[in-house]
Amino acid sequence: ADIKLWTGAIEELSKKAPGHVAPYVKKAAPALATVAVYFVMSLPYMGKAICIAHDAIQTLPEKAIYAGLGFLVCFFGGIFPATIAAVEAWRVCGGKEAVDCVKTLWAEWLKVQAANKADEKSATGKAGEKQESPQELILRKSQIVLEALEPDAVSHGIVGLYTGWIGVLAILKIEFAKTVTLGGRIGDEVYTYVQTYEAAVSEMVPDNLRKWVPICMRYAVKSVAISIAWLLQRGVSAVHSAIRGGRVFGAYLVDFLHEKKIVTFTSDQSYYDELIGWAVAATGLLFQVSLGFGLPFPLNLLLLPVQLLETFIRWSVSMV
Repeated sequence: ADIKLWTGAIEELSKKAPGHVAPYVKKAAPALATVAVYFVMSLPYMGKAICIAHDAIQTLPEKAIYAGLGFLVCFFGGIFPATIAAVEAWRVCGGKEAVDCVKTLWAEWLKVQAANKADEKSATGKAGEKQESPQELILRKSQIVLEALEPDAVSHGIVGLYTGWIGVLAILKIEFAKTVTLGGRIGDEVYTYVQTYEAAVSEMVPDNLRKWVPICMRYAVKSVAISIAWLLQRGVSAVHSAIRGGRVFGAYLVDFLHEKKIVTFTSDQSYYDELIGWAVAATGLLFQVSLGFGLPFPLNLLLLPVQLLETFIRWSVSMV
């Protein structure tokens, strides 16, 4: 039933879209409605999972947390270089404030959910009445959302997250400037050869669309070149993150064991942390290289959200 309602709502909204886009939006309405329904259904579970993970992390010793983070960086730094860099930049740009903004927006979302459930109960009690049109449904749901939300809280949360993301993006653009520049230069050089085939490609395209051939080919070549540059960056990041993550893991592991009185020395009083760090660094680097900087099954499914985030960050740094 929810999918039918969402489908009707999207079809109604498609009437407001430009004429050449509206038919495609209408055709995609069932698929978009299905995605929207399941996404909304998953939000409470995602929120609970984040809260459980946050509470679990809070109970762990600080040194154990940093040791674990060092281990993850050591084994996945070359696979997710942009994501790890973004997390570090996020801490610099006000990570704690960003968490507060997320909590504020989550609290507002819970208000919307409660108001929507109350509205659905009320609608169920009026089942015998005439069914409302998709347009009336959109107006009613919009009014429920606007009544439930606090404008100042929503504005503060969105502005806080957006400001933090702009800061992160600026830092990442500086950090990966060489990668993007290298990809751009490779693309320019390769395009000088690919350009000779534009006439042949244009012959395969209708006359009214031939003007798009040069720009499409240029962006296609540039995208491939930047992908190659990011692959090279993965190799550099893998070496750097393996060494850095291994040393962090070794130091905090020894300090954690000393804190628990399992060993009698700290990381500053022995070389055991160095031995552990370099051993883990070598293992982490070999692990990443053996996978070709990819993820095997089932890690590719478990870490799919992180992979999507990595792709989005790379696109933002390279194209925006």
